[in-house]
Amino acid sequence: MKLQQNHFEIFGLPVAFEVDRQVLAKRYRELQQEFHPDRFAAKSEREQMLSMQYAAQINEANNTLKDPVQRAAYLLQLAGVEINPEQTTADGEFLMQQMILRERLEEVREAADPEGELEALASETADLFQSQERVFSSALAANALDEARGALLKLQFLAKLKSQIETLEEDLFD
Repeated sequence: MKLQQNHFEIFGLPVAFEVDRQVLAKRYRELQQEFHPDRFAAKSEREQMLSMQYAAQINEANNTLKDPVQRAAYLLQLAGVEINPEQTTADGEFLMQQMILRERLEEVREAADPEGELEALASETADLFQSQERVFSSALAANALDEARGALLKLQFLAKLKSQIETLEEDLFD
């Protein structure tokens, strides 16, 4: 393993949005075993330092590749596209849809069937997320980087909404 490898190279995966999560998890465990700092405790200081750097790089790569939003941003970064964390989508229709979904989320507690409403909202959000994943993947494959960036910005919105739904679900039903 080299410190200069990209995240996909570390795991021996093709550079693509679709990632085989089982292969990723298996390779992660193998690399963690191989480069775990405890295995280098009796080695030289340099080898111990390299082991720690490799372990950190393996963890960062794994976290990036297993999360679709982080993976999409990383792929754009590899393609030379800078993403400003403060940037938001300019798609007015999408933004209106997001406002409506967030209003529905705020109204879940007062709904006649909060659990049913939350399930419906979670399902709708998951469908929208998967749709944007397909848009991103297709755009990236076609090297339509502006379209891929637009899909990433939407994925970021939807990921945040999914997280808010999960938080409310835990709050209401746990």
